[in-house]
Amino acid sequence: MKTLIAITITLFLTNLTFAQTTDDKKAVLGVVNELFAQMRAANAAGILATGTAENQLVAVRKLKDGKTRVDVINGEAFTKFFTKADAVEEVMYAPNVEVSGDWAMVWGRYVFFVGDKLSHCGINQFNLVRTDAGWKIANGASTINPGDCNDKEKAMRSSLPKRTE
Repeated sequence: MKTLIAITITLFLTNLTFAQTTDDKKAVLGVVNELFAQMRAANAAGILATGTAENQLVAVRKLKDGKTRVDVINGEAFTKFFTKADAVEEVMYAPNVEVSGDWAMVWGRYVFFVGDKLSHCGINQFNLVRTDAGWKIANGASTINPGDCNDKEKAMRSSLPKRTE
């Protein structure tokens, strides 16, 4: 009887942990997708709301001359890149999400469009933390390489919903 009770409790806790992890993964990915939505809307306050007050982005940019430039940008400076609604769209397709307690990571390849033109592709990686206000982006890193788009990414604009500019 004790064994049956122990198995029942273990199964209950396993299911509870799985449900929490699944819910956390959805919530974490929701924050990253909200960041992209706020970037597209050119909503500085909305962009800042997805992150902690101290968040920052490291951009690893491949330059035309083949050299690499690394920029570290705080949240406020990051918002300055988005000044016109519907001017840009970033899509991270097939994102990977890991959650461990109050820390989470989202990473994957992305494509970045300016208007209807493909600007660049690369890899995004975001670290998120659980706060009293919910999950927030603590920091992130992105590669920015116009020459790093594969054939699937080059064809993605036509498969995305039509823009309403």
